[in-house]
Amino acid sequence: MVTELAKKAEFYGIKKEWAELEIFPIIQTPTSDLLAPFLVKKLKISSPKDAKQLLEAKEIAYKEGFYQGVLKVGDFKGEKVEVAKPKVREQLIKAGEAFAYSEPENKVVSRSGDEWYVLKSSNLSAVAVR
Repeated sequence: MVTELAKKAEFYGIKKEWAELEIFPIIQTPTSDLLAPFLVKKLKISSPKDAKQLLEAKEIAYKEGFYQGVLKVGDFKGEKVEVAKPKVREQLIKAGEAFAYSEPENKVVSRSGDEWYVLKSSNLSAVAVR
């Protein structure tokens, strides 16, 4: 959390001003155009150790932002995030400013002790890799 960095800048070995960033709203949701700070206050999140509240905030923000959010900036301004996301992705890839990748979502250990990772991908709903 940026606020945590600003509060404990010396502990993290950074300058306080590096963490005091102005948040620029890019998605309007029914709740707020700055949903994350709103949820931090609403759920009384005070540090990265508030794991339960952070998980709840993440789920709320991702669902509301994706399904009800509308872009406020860019080439797809005014479009729902759900519709605009694949367009933005394709635009960035075509411009050479991004590339498609997948990252491990969850680690799974089989009964035989093999470790697997469940990946999310825009092309597949989920795939497991060893």
